[in-house]
Amino acid sequence: AVLRMRASLKLLGTDANARTAFALANLAMLDQMRQHDVQQGNPRPTDAYRWRPFQLGFLLTVLESAANEHSDFRDTVDLIWFPTGGGKTEAYLGLIAFQIVLRRLRFPTSGGGTAVLMRYTLRLLTRDQFLRATRLICALELIRRGRNDLGTECISVGMWIGDATSPNKFRTAQERVEDARGSGKLPPLVVDQCPWCGQNFEAHVNYICGPNEFRFICRNKSCSFGKTSDGRLPCNVVDEALYAEPPTLIVATLDKFARLAWDERANTFLGGEQNRPPELIIQDELHLIAGALGSIAGLYEAALDTVIQLRGLYPKFIAST
Repeated sequence: AVLRMRASLKLLGTDANARTAFALANLAMLDQMRQHDVQQGNPRPTDAYRWRPFQLGFLLTVLESAANEHSDFRDTVDLIWFPTGGGKTEAYLGLIAFQIVLRRLRFPTSGGGTAVLMRYTLRLLTRDQFLRATRLICALELIRRGRNDLGTECISVGMWIGDATSPNKFRTAQERVEDARGSGKLPPLVVDQCPWCGQNFEAHVNYICGPNEFRFICRNKSCSFGKTSDGRLPCNVVDEALYAEPPTLIVATLDKFARLAWDERANTFLGGEQNRPPELIIQDELHLIAGALGSIAGLYEAALDTVIQLRGLYPKFIAST
């Protein structure tokens, strides 16, 4: 581990893009943590935020193999093994931020599309982690808007799971919103408040939907997203919207990848015609892949790995438990 940390430090010292990506990833993590505390009514000074030692140790251990496709440790599945509530998610969110920014810096013309796949086994876990990841993506998108070297394509996140939680079709999402407007309740569409400012959604205000579109919007003029002309938030949960504009980060359940064999539109998540395939794959809650479920997971794993390699890239794998 020490040798790998030193390799990462050497990379940061010699590769300007990697150094910038690391700096911006840290900035994004700081911004989203600070924003979360503001939402909770508990603002803290900037110097109150620090990486825990194991989090920084993990980042420095895996950084070089995530940035260098030809690394001796590219084929090593790096596992974060730490007690629940200890900060595993923040550790790999930091790596996700680094990977997204580095890809945009290195590949201006092909670095768009889906950069990271984040896979879960249970839908309840997926929803919770999607909401946590969305705040980081908001921070990254605001950083992108303030620079000219991270591309013109929005940095975004999408949830890709079963229809009961995230609709397959625009029409389904529209029906849920219209039903909610009639009942005075919120539609069951995962996101029920602005992930950045925390303002609660209203059925008549925060959803743009129709037979060919769906998006979340914020109308809070004091929010960095709400004050823009369209108020659009960089997240979506409708399959058809994700196929049309593949998100930078996809949060999905393992079984959803069966769609790759049945719906050619899902090909867009693997690079499509013009973008690189995903560089980083996160498998959270690794302990849930056991027994019969593990056997099925292995089939998907081998298929996905093969397809990405056929597209000329070997992804980096991270697991957490």
